[in-house]
Amino acid sequence: MKNWTLRQRILASFAVVIAIMLLMVVFSYVSLLAVEREARKVSTDAMPGTYALTTIRTTWTDTMMKAQVQVGLSDGKPLDSAGRQSFRALHDSLLERIGSYESTVQDQHDRDALLRFRQQADAFNGQLEQLLDLYGKDREAARRVLLEELIPAWDKGRQTLGEMITLNKAIADTAAAAIVRKVEIAEITMIVSLLLALLIAGVCGVRLMRAITSPVGKVVDVFGTLSGGDLTARLKLGREDEFGAIESGFNGMAEELKGLVSQAQRSAIQVTTSVTEIAATSKQQQATATETAATTTEIGATSREIAATSRDLVRTMTEVSVAAEQTSTLAGSGQLGLARMEETMHQVMGAAELVNAKLAILNERAGNINQVVTTIVKVADQTNLLSLNAAIEAEKAGEYGRGFAVVATEVRRLADQTAVATYDIEQMVREIQSAVSAGVMGMDKFSEEVRRGIDEVGQVGEQLSQIIQQVQALAPRVQMVNEGMQAQATGAEQINQALVQLGEATGQTVESLRQASFAIDELNLVANGLRNGVSRFKV
Repeated sequence: MKNWTLRQRILASFAVVIAIMLLMVVFSYVSLLAVEREARKVSTDAMPGTYALTTIRTTWTDTMMKAQVQVGLSDGKPLDSAGRQSFRALHDSLLERIGSYESTVQDQHDRDALLRFRQQADAFNGQLEQLLDLYGKDREAARRVLLEELIPAWDKGRQTLGEMITLNKAIADTAAAAIVRKVEIAEITMIVSLLLALLIAGVCGVRLMRAITSPVGKVVDVFGTLSGGDLTARLKLGREDEFGAIESGFNGMAEELKGLVSQAQRSAIQVTTSVTEIAATSKQQQATATETAATTTEIGATSREIAATSRDLVRTMTEVSVAAEQTSTLAGSGQLGLARMEETMHQVMGAAELVNAKLAILNERAGNINQVVTTIVKVADQTNLLSLNAAIEAEKAGEYGRGFAVVATEVRRLADQTAVATYDIEQMVREIQSAVSAGVMGMDKFSEEVRRGIDEVGQVGEQLSQIIQQVQALAPRVQMVNEGMQAQATGAEQINQALVQLGEATGQTVESLRQASFAIDELNLVANGLRNGVSRFKV
């Protein structure tokens, strides 16, 4: 039974008890059938037979008493028809009651006794008829027949009836004793069966209780060990029933729980490490953002200087344009204005040199801006890379790094905006450098022409018309330089606006980094809580 399941044990216990109860019921039913058979025998044989024999004996006695009365007490007159009819009525009643009794006879001895009584009754009836015939003729002979023949015949019948009554009484007593015996056996059987059923039910119940309480106690002990944090506890029931399935399932669950807690412990350590790395990355990004803000401030100052220089150049080129117009007017005045033209040319030469100096400064500033833009591009790339690393670390952290992942995404977006704005600044700086280069080339050419004009001022008389043409040709070039300076001023203004946007982006980056730091602190608290929570488990 060790390998039986609980269901099989319970069903077997109930089956044994039910089998015993069924056997008890079957035996009781058989006993009741025997009791019913004996009772039917009493009710259909002994009791009716005894009653019928009693009535027969009464009729038999009445007939004898009537004959004695008729012979011994009458006045000797012959018996009339009414008297004979009364004797025939008694004889008919006797025969009728013998027939009723014969229908209840079931025993052979009883049949033999009944046959013998019939013969005795027939002989008695013949002697009675003889007595009645002699009574009217010879009263003394009738008395002798009564005393010598009729009374002995009646006595034999009475004895036979007594034997038959005794036989029926014995049959009734035997049936009653059998009924009592069957009832006693049934009672004993029922009591024994009930006690046996209770005993077997108790034994099966105790064994079933032990089969359940023993493994349940072990399960409770193992659960107590698990609740204490020791995940190495395992069930060892050695059963092949439902508790064996519980043992297998529980040990499998304990192994899974052990693996889960081990993984949680490793994850807690990894999360703590990741949080530390993310915190370092956040501090590095914060330092980078601070550096970017300082660089943006420096670029703003440089841009403002470029804008101021551009405005000065515009004013200077306006003066150059006015001087060129005056030169053209003076050249038309002829030889008398030659001296003034020479002086004006010197002024133009000085202005050209000033313009060249301004353009050289502007070109140098543009180069500085280009270097700063390159630095901003590198900073933006580094910020983008750091935000990517932060996003990767946040992804490793799982649910706890989701907030930091959002911050990292915002930082990456701002870095991309910074890169785009820096690219626009770089394009503007290149346009400014192109314009400055064109202005430098124009001013160099203009200076060369002015020097050539000064060298040839002695020949102005002959070549005055050529000077006028050259001065007129110089005016569009000055206008081109003026337009370049205006474009440079516009570019400087655009650079200033881009730097304003860059400053706003840098401020947003700093704010995002603050939020990232806050998220890192919360994540660190969660990681510490997770590590403290799983550290109490023994794996």
